[in-house]
This record gives sequence, structure tokens and C-alpha cells, in this order.
Amino acid sequence: MFRTITLNDRPWMDLCRREGTSDMTVLSFPAVYMWQSSFGLTINQEAHCYVVKSEADRGYYYPVGEEASCRHSVRRLMEETASRKASADAFSTLRFVYVPEKELGWLEELGFTVSCNPDTSEYVYSSHSLALEDNGSGTNYRVKVKHFSRDNEWQSRTLSFPEDEALLREKTAEWDLASGGGSVDFDVQQLCSMAPWDTGSAYLHNSDRLAALTAAKDPAPIGLSGVYIETSTGGWAFLLGYPSTGEIYDMSIVKYSPDISRNAVPACICEMAKRVCSAFPYINLEDDLGNPGLRRMKQLYHPLFLLDSYTAVWHPDSV
Repeated sequence: MFRTITLNDRPWMDLCRREGTSDMTVLSFPAVYMWQSSFGLTINQEAHCYVVKSEADRGYYYPVGEEASCRHSVRRLMEETASRKASADAFSTLRFVYVPEKELGWLEELGFTVSCNPDTSEYVYSSHSLALEDNGSGTNYRVKVKHFSRDNEWQSRTLSFPEDEALLREKTAEWDLASGGGSVDFDVQQLCSMAPWDTGSAYLHNSDRLAALTAAKDPAPIGLSGVYIETSTGGWAFLLGYPSTGEIYDMSIVKYSPDISRNAVPACICEMAKRVCSAFPYINLEDDLGNPGLRRMKQLYHPLFLLDSYTAVWHPDSV
């Protein structure tokens, strides 16, 4: 039975993730919890694994947890899909996103068609490089951080929760007001009816907005940490993230005031790498959603590697 994800789900989702094989941060508890309203996510807890259903993707995230349990869940969903293949249900074709590479061959044997989706592949960097401890981050990144310091008098601090919850909520509310935020109770069905991954639509703005508001409401139980930058003229920016695995830290939500240079973003990344990520050799800056500007920026920052995102689709009529 698929249901809403709650803060109480974090311990067993973390356990399933440790038993799983995918390092993609989109499958982690913080990501699923923060983005559930944005993408219409619900969850089903099964023996030694969990399955996320996504209205926006018209399918499911590949099960996370023990391999045998995950494969059992796949077969069960195949049976359910086959039983309703004559209906007009949007899930009458079985679709999994964020499939681990090691499972592709097995899925093909079951009759799935698999493909790589570069728009949702995740960019992973050296923590040392993003902290400017070596030259591996690329000239573009280093120049932007340098220009921000040249053009601004600023200071930074680490955000810790729950101590800094009031500051985070205050700045998130300021950003929301400046960016034209509307009702907090944005209709998820309306959001999901917009064209997924259309970077020119209101879809991405509202999905990002809902995730930011969720993060600001419960940063401590979600497991977030971050950095905050403020300039002498009152401009500010913050960046939130969380440990994705034992080796990878995910930098997830960045917001800034309209009167601050956008170079505050790489400055926040640099400060986070220095202040928060010393125990993690890798930093995940997530996907680019097919946005050409965002893709170019992440490429210019010189990722060490991509966590490739695979999709698998099965049609009952194919058997």
C-alpha cells in the first residue's frame, strides 16, 4: 500500500539504502522526503526494501534495499501491471527510473527495454577540488569564487540544526516572497500535469519551491546541514545538503537574495566543501534536468564522474 513519506521512515530507509547498491542521492530519504510534494511521491515499505511511486515520472523508482527483496518487488509489480493492462491507467505500462547499472541485464532478461537518461544523471566531484585545495575543479569555478570575494565584503558560517532553524525559515520566506511564491498548498496534481522536465515551464520553479519550503520546516529531522553567506551590503545566500552515503555528501538546495551576485552559489559550494565535507571524499551536485545552462556549469566545474541514471520500461503486451 503506497502512502505518504514521514519523518519516522528515515531509520529503515537509511538501513535499506545501506543494503542497496545505488549511490544515487535521489533515492535517499532526504531527497524522497523533500521532493515528495513536488513529484507526487508515495512509498511502499516491503521486506528489506522500499519502493517509491512517482506521479511525475508515471512510474516507480527502482526498489532500494536487499537485492532479492528488490527483485521480488519488481516481479510483483509486473504481475500487477499485467493484471490491469486493458485499463487506461497511466501505470498500465511498468516504468522504473534510477535503475542501478548492475540490474540492467536482469531486467532485459525479463523483457524490459532499458535506456540511459543523461538529464537525470548525477554529477560527482572531488571534495578537495571544490574546497580549492587543488586545481581539479576547473578554471570557471575557481574564477567565480575569486570574483565573488573580489567584488564583495562577506562572511560565512556553518548552519547547524535545530540551532539555526529560525534563520533558515526567515531567509527561505524572504526568497519565496522575492521569487513570487504563491500558496504553500500548491496543488500537486496540477504540478504533475505540467510537462515533466520542461525547464521553461512553471513545473520546475514550483517543484523547487515546495522542496525548499519542506527543507526549511524540518531541517534537523531530515538530517540537513549547510552554510550561510552574508555580504556587508545585506545580500545573503545559503546552501543545504546531507550525507548521501558514507563517502558522498549531497549539496541539494541553494537560495540567495535578489541583490547578491550569482557567484554566491559557487562561493557557497566552496564554503560547504571546506566547512562541512571534510569527512567525505566526494560531493554530489545532483542532476541538470536537461537545462543547458546548468549542464554547462556542472561540466565546467570538472566532475570526477557521473552516476548514470537508467530507465527500464516493460509492456505487458511484450510477453
